[in-house]
Amino acid sequence: MNMTVARKAPSVLLVVQVTLGLLGSAAAPLLGGESSKLSADAVALELTGDAWLNVPKGTRLTLASRKGKVTILHFWTFDCINCKRNLPAYDRWQKRFAAKGVLVIGVHTPETEAERNPANVAKKVKELGISYPVLVDSDHENWKRWQQRIWPTIYLIDKQGRVRYGWEGELEYQGAGGEAKMTRLIEALLKE
Repeated sequence: MNMTVARKAPSVLLVVQVTLGLLGSAAAPLLGGESSKLSADAVALELTGDAWLNVPKGTRLTLASRKGKVTILHFWTFDCINCKRNLPAYDRWQKRFAAKGVLVIGVHTPETEAERNPANVAKKVKELGISYPVLVDSDHENWKRWQQRIWPTIYLIDKQGRVRYGWEGELEYQGAGGEAKMTRLIEALLKE
C-alpha cells in the first residue's frame, strides 16, 4: 500500500493507492481527510504472529475469524505522540460499537529498540489502559506486508474482510475532524 500525505489546512489531504497483489486492484483516493472507498477487491491481508495481548492465553486472533463483522485495524507504537493522541478515539469506538460486533485491533510495530521488547509493550498497553487486542509486531512482519509508511495508520475492514477506508496520521491534526469522519464510516459499514 503506497500512501502519501500532504498537509492542507485545516484538513489533511490523504491519497491512498493500493498496490496490485497486496490488496487487489487500484483504490479510489482518500482526499481532504475524507476517507473514500477502496476497490471492492481490496481483501485485507491476514495478520501474522502469535504475540497477542488482551486475548485469552494461547489465542491467535485472525481477520478471517472476523468475517461478518466490522474491524478497525490500527498500526501504532507506544512512544509515538501522534499514536497516543489517537488512542482515546479507538477506546471510544471500542466502547460505542462493541455490542454491534465491531472490534479494534492494534498492531504494535516498534520504532525504537525499547519498543521492540514485548515486555515493554505489554507494560505500556496496561499503563495506557488499552483493553482491545494488540498484536506485537516486533519484527515488522505485518508492517512490511501492509506496506506501512507512518505511525499511526488506521484501516476500516468491512464484513466481507475488505479494506474499505483508511486514515494516515493523527485523526485531529490541524482540526481534520478524523474521528467524526471515521465514526460515520464505521456506522455506514455496519449498515451494509
